[in-house]
Amino acid sequence: MNKSLITLIVSGLLAANAQAAGQDNTWYGGAKLGWSNFYGVDQNDAIRDNFNITDEDDDALGAGAFAGYQINQNVGIELGYDWLGKYKYDIADKIDPTMKGDDEVTAQMAQLTMKIGFPVAERLDLYGRLGGAYAWTSSRELDNDDGAAFVGALGAEYAIDRNWAARFEYQYTTPLGDMDMDHTGLELDNGLLSVAMLYRFGQEAPEAAVVPAPAPAPTPVTHSFSLSSDVLFDFNKATLKPEASQALDTLYSQIEAARPKDGTATVMGYTDRLGADGYNQTLSEHRARTVADYLVGKGLPADKVQVQGMGESNPVTGDSCASGSKRELIVCLAPDRRVEVKVEGISEVAQ
Repeated sequence: MNKSLITLIVSGLLAANAQAAGQDNTWYGGAKLGWSNFYGVDQNDAIRDNFNITDEDDDALGAGAFAGYQINQNVGIELGYDWLGKYKYDIADKIDPTMKGDDEVTAQMAQLTMKIGFPVAERLDLYGRLGGAYAWTSSRELDNDDGAAFVGALGAEYAIDRNWAARFEYQYTTPLGDMDMDHTGLELDNGLLSVAMLYRFGQEAPEAAVVPAPAPAPTPVTHSFSLSSDVLFDFNKATLKPEASQALDTLYSQIEAARPKDGTATVMGYTDRLGADGYNQTLSEHRARTVADYLVGKGLPADKVQVQGMGESNPVTGDSCASGSKRELIVCLAPDRRVEVKVEGISEVAQ
């Protein structure tokens, strides 16, 4: 028996501590073919006393089939059958040298091993197998024998795709045969260097990565609101009417509903063209300030509210109120007397 090889296999298995190729809790099956070599052939006293064994041929064709269960990413259990081939030799009877001829020992076994693997690349795993076997040998001239054997293997497994994989493996088995005095037999070690193909069942396709759509870039937004000054103020005044609070409460609700992120509000007061320019400018500022103070009192941040007096600029009526008495002009120019609130900011980005 090759004790150093056993030590190497066991050490390799103990060092294996990473990920196996297959998905968790799935089955796989495969077949292998390779070069089988018998070595460390030992003869018991019965053979030495009665036979001469010469012209040994210890190379053969080996093959096998296996099925496994991948417990998790690191560990699997594997059951297999191996045909290890034929150990051929010439045998002659020592008592009657004329009685000689060719003979061969056929070796095969069923094995159960634990497989431990770890990845070295995205598709490549290194692994080790360790376990036991029930082996039997048969021969024309020597006794047939069966019994337990040790199995160890080291290999590499390459994932061709999600289901198919290829293996390259060296497997060591000992002992094959029996050297007990009650048997006329041989005891052999075997090394099987093989390539294999395996198919994994129940492998699920990885879920496609969901790439969220890029969030839209924030865009500037502007909302404008307008109230008639006649609703808020008496003519030529900057003090709110008692009934103005209802209109301003509605305005505040509209601003809050439309206020964008980091929004600012600009309150602009306008007058009609009646009266001096300077007077109208001051009146428009006072009216704008009165509305702004009310909105701040309702909850708008004071540092986000600006006030502008626009005087008699930007009339809405244009040239439509060109003539008439003062009373008629006051009524006609009513649309010019107004307070506008412009809210600016950036749109909220949907999460």
